[in-house]
Amino acid sequence: MLHHKFLQKFLSCRRLLIFLLSFWFAVAVHLPAQSQVDGQGLAFQAQQLYQSGELASAATAWQRAADRFAAQGDRQSRTKSLINQSQVLQDLGLYPHACRSILQAFELAESPQCEAAQIEQLRQTLEPQSLSLVEGIGLRSLGCIMQKLGLLSEARQLLQLSEIATQNSPEQGVTLLAQGNVQQALGNQIRERWSYSYITEIIDRQEPSNALQPYQEAFQAYRASAQQGELLTRTQAQLNHLALLIEIEAWWQPQTSRRIQSWQRHGQAMLVTIADNFTALLGSELAQKRTTLIEQIRANLRQLPPTTPGIYAHLNYAQSLSKLGQTAAAESILQTARQQAQLIQDQRSESYALGYLGENYGQQGELERATALTNQALAVAETLNATADAREISYLWQSQLGKLLEQSQRPEEAIASYTLAFNTLQSLRSDLNTNNQTVQFNFRQSVKPVYLNLANLLLKNDNFAATKSLTAINATTAGENEDNLELARQVIESLQLAELDNFFQDPCSTTADITVKIDDLDSQAAVIYPIVLNDRLEVILSVAGQPLKRFTTNIQSAVVDRTLDGLYDSLYNQSVNNSAVNIFRTTPLNPREIEENTQALLPNLREIYRWLIEPLADELTSNQVETLVFVLSGKLQNVPMAALYDGKQYLLEKYEVALAPSLQLLNPTSTSRNNRRILAAGLSQQAEIKGEIFPALNNVPQELDQITQIFPRSQQLLNQEFTAETIKQKLQTGFDLVHLATHGVFSSDPEQTFIVTGDRNTIDLDTLSTLLNSSPSPPELVILSACDTAIGDERAALGLAGVAVRSGSSTIGSLWSVEDVSTSKLMSWFYQELENPATKKAHALQQAQLSLIQSLRDQPPLLELKQLPPHPYFWAAYVLVGNWQ
Repeated sequence: MLHHKFLQKFLSCRRLLIFLLSFWFAVAVHLPAQSQVDGQGLAFQAQQLYQSGELASAATAWQRAADRFAAQGDRQSRTKSLINQSQVLQDLGLYPHACRSILQAFELAESPQCEAAQIEQLRQTLEPQSLSLVEGIGLRSLGCIMQKLGLLSEARQLLQLSEIATQNSPEQGVTLLAQGNVQQALGNQIRERWSYSYITEIIDRQEPSNALQPYQEAFQAYRASAQQGELLTRTQAQLNHLALLIEIEAWWQPQTSRRIQSWQRHGQAMLVTIADNFTALLGSELAQKRTTLIEQIRANLRQLPPTTPGIYAHLNYAQSLSKLGQTAAAESILQTARQQAQLIQDQRSESYALGYLGENYGQQGELERATALTNQALAVAETLNATADAREISYLWQSQLGKLLEQSQRPEEAIASYTLAFNTLQSLRSDLNTNNQTVQFNFRQSVKPVYLNLANLLLKNDNFAATKSLTAINATTAGENEDNLELARQVIESLQLAELDNFFQDPCSTTADITVKIDDLDSQAAVIYPIVLNDRLEVILSVAGQPLKRFTTNIQSAVVDRTLDGLYDSLYNQSVNNSAVNIFRTTPLNPREIEENTQALLPNLREIYRWLIEPLADELTSNQVETLVFVLSGKLQNVPMAALYDGKQYLLEKYEVALAPSLQLLNPTSTSRNNRRILAAGLSQQAEIKGEIFPALNNVPQELDQITQIFPRSQQLLNQEFTAETIKQKLQTGFDLVHLATHGVFSSDPEQTFIVTGDRNTIDLDTLSTLLNSSPSPPELVILSACDTAIGDERAALGLAGVAVRSGSSTIGSLWSVEDVSTSKLMSWFYQELENPATKKAHALQQAQLSLIQSLRDQPPLLELKQLPPHPYFWAAYVLVGNWQ
């Protein structure tokens, strides 16, 4: 949960340096007496303002103190004042400003900017062995800021320097605690990049040690901090260690359950037993460590005085107890935290204590009491917003209140409360990544539910008018005639934008100036928004010239998940022997295995067709729809929509199919399609990248030749000619399409999303976007031939969407790697269709895929497959993302 993570980071990074450094200002300095009073007087005033909760005023006062000390020539006191100011700015959530304050303290530049290059410049200029204790504290504070901004490598390096400077001082424990938090974040990053197969291997081998491997450095740092720090620091380290152990077990439970369900479907009872044993082994190891930590924490908390860090320690502990099901103990701890917050008049801490008490009572079913406490927490947060930025608190209680009101059968009030949470998140949109990385790390757990819960209620309660205070995607969309269905559509569009921002870790998604609807784009297209909710599946249909339509299928989300997982097992799952990716990559092909796989795959594709297409069929026919545009999220993003099956035909045989991350990201203006120029680059040779062997693509030269034959104004870059630099040079002359026939991986991690170049290097997503944008005008289409998304990664499709979003181009890529011959054929047919300037991109791709399907019917890989529908593995991987026209 967001708030638990916030507490963990707060407990180490906030560490009130104000109280630690205050004594320095009382030390006499060799300056004229009056100047001494002036600088120290301002510092004392800043400290008083901070202690009274006037954070913004305190930050200003410390800046004034720093300026006065600079005028006096007192560099050390100036540095201390700027460090204190940085801590206050962090408390306000203004991390880039806090970063600049620290850089100013180190006198790095006249106009310090919080950029990775400047941080590296600072690190290069420092001599580790000559760092002072004050500089060590400043570096630790800067490292904490880097962590919040998501720059984890930079954070780790700064904290390593800080550890050297604070060694053998009371500050060493605090630095080790901060290191533990960064190592935990790095461990999360490693774990999120694990493939489905690797996680399965850990379970299969029954190796809890491998499950814990990403966090060994975090464990070590927490243990060292608990041994060397003062009482508060020891407690904070133990609390964060405990929270991490709880989170690890919570993460592994659904991972193991998903594999157990898969093995049960395939009758692999021995593997199910192995998975159960793994769960027991991991649970036992984690439980022993938790018990020891809880005993230590309980003893330490009784000794902590009522200070802000001490209160946050209580809140952190209560959250862990709540997750362990110890609600009564959690309530007692929260009541203590509330009393202490009121005693020292700390409103921010009081708001958290009240809100968590509300959450605790809600978990116990005491809805009336929970609602009252949540309202109190929200009122305190709103008071804070008058003088500071407490939006990251406000949206928590607004969302929690909406949930409680929904449970209390008060839907209108619940919609109003969720709307407030939605609006708060919209206002925080740029901060989801640049200012508050704690939100970014918990998008799926804490942010996404706000959007889905609001959409759920809007759709569920269309019998009364929803609040008109919903902040639309763009201010120009606000209107009195918008009904609940349109508002729900806007919420889902906003969710897609937020997820893309979260994926890139910056607000990169430039939306259109006005609301974009299908009427503005294509009169013969329909946009389909599937929304998987707990108790049903909703589909919103948008057709040009028609009001929105809603179609509901009463089905539990668990059933939807099982079907999508079954589809994954049959098509992608490399840990299932008879999945399509294993069968078709094995020679010689086994007709019995292909037939069995087809018979397992088609029922799942039929079921998804029944949910998403069948209810819409009459509307699509009556409106003469030709193109279906899907706006997908979650596991649906990796479903090959073109392969949905009605029992006789694939969806592609009826409609052109495209994907759109959001209509708001599409440019409705059209470009000239006459005399197109195509930059066609490719790699045909084997390459080794990051320890992985990418095999030779023997048909790439032929693929590029076919393009230049159809479009004579095109240019080729093959093998050694294909480099990032040559791509950049060529694009500056302007091309309408860019065709990249090379290996590539598109995963949920932008840093692990790349294509392979002819000089055996890679181009990552940021670099590719930069290259494409170096053109006088962005290409209208980027084709990524032979690339594939990371199998088993439900957010990997965002990598494909990312190319379209960042370059302003449409993208064609593949959901899995298809063999070279089929790719070459499909691309040849695609460009033959595209030769006609009037042909839409979606139509060209559809016709090329239909040609491939027909060739498989005429000449199947094995004669025994003649009576089976052509397997989707060969043709359905290709998807068009972005503007389909």
